[in-house]
Amino acid sequence: MNNDSRSATNHISATLVRRSLFRFAVFSFLWYVLAGSDNASWIIGVPAVLLVTALSLKLASSSPLNIHLLGLLRFIPFFLHQSFRGGIDVMHRALAFQQLLDPGLVFYKTLLPEGSARIFFVNTISLLPGTLSAELQGNQITIHTLDRGLAIWANIQRLEYHVAVLMGCTTVRKEGS
Repeated sequence: MNNDSRSATNHISATLVRRSLFRFAVFSFLWYVLAGSDNASWIIGVPAVLLVTALSLKLASSSPLNIHLLGLLRFIPFFLHQSFRGGIDVMHRALAFQQLLDPGLVFYKTLLPEGSARIFFVNTISLLPGTLSAELQGNQITIHTLDRGLAIWANIQRLEYHVAVLMGCTTVRKEGS
């Protein structure tokens, strides 16, 4: 084995260790937040955190997750606002005396590149008011909606824009699409 291949192997190993430790720390913190300060909870917590860390590394996309700080600062308030609106919408529909549903499927073609940006976008759609991502095939997303009268297209396009800024992608629409 030559020096170049040893150097590359050491770099990959060091990167994997850093990722593993970072994920372990994040999942440990989440366990602490959810379970509280009871030390006995770590009997289940340590194996759970180790398992989730290993699974997250195995299932991680091969494309890097490039989060831009300015995009993150813009995304967080947008995300919190949309999550709050989504919760209020569901509560309103659940407590209404009359049925406020006009369910259906809508199809959306995203311009986000394949990989982590697109996956993040698809998973985040479900937090918009009255929507749930049902399927992703290529760049087409099937979205279930509780009410086809909602401003679904505007919400999804706004979300796509915020994810693009967050991940440093471009989403320029071509004519005719």
